[in-house]
Amino acid sequence: MTDAPDDNSLEQELRRVAARLDPVPPEVAQAAIDAFSWRDIDAELAELVFDSLLNTDEATLVRSSPGRRLVSFQTPELTIDVEVTTTASGRDVMGQITPPQRATVEIRHRAGVASTDADEQGSFRSASLQTGPMSLRVRPAAGDPRPPIVTDWLSI
Repeated sequence: MTDAPDDNSLEQELRRVAARLDPVPPEVAQAAIDAFSWRDIDAELAELVFDSLLNTDEATLVRSSPGRRLVSFQTPELTIDVEVTTTASGRDVMGQITPPQRATVEIRHRAGVASTDADEQGSFRSASLQTGPMSLRVRPAAGDPRPPIVTDWLSI
């Protein structure tokens, strides 16, 4: 079954009206472009295994404090634990790679990429990020043949 010419012209007219009356915000279009450009088929995806915003366990609710979010990502080889803290100037991100290892951690966010190094204990930190989507890209230390690890995007 094919579309009738009237259906096609109706669809085109609806697209024009929607574009004029309810356009896609520029930051949403840019985020889509950036997300596509940051893809890396050689990277290993770390799966989200814990998010304090999604965990309704009573013990977790008692331990967590307002303005602080805990998330954990995991691959078969390592875990990345992240704490996001709300501050007056934005969001501070602190993390721990387990097992501990040196790495370059790129915190991809709305305003670009904040790069920081994880020390020999696997600890890393970046301060004052804008609110919005965030993803991590963990590159092993120089000379390490393993591919980079990337996390899912989450809103901070």
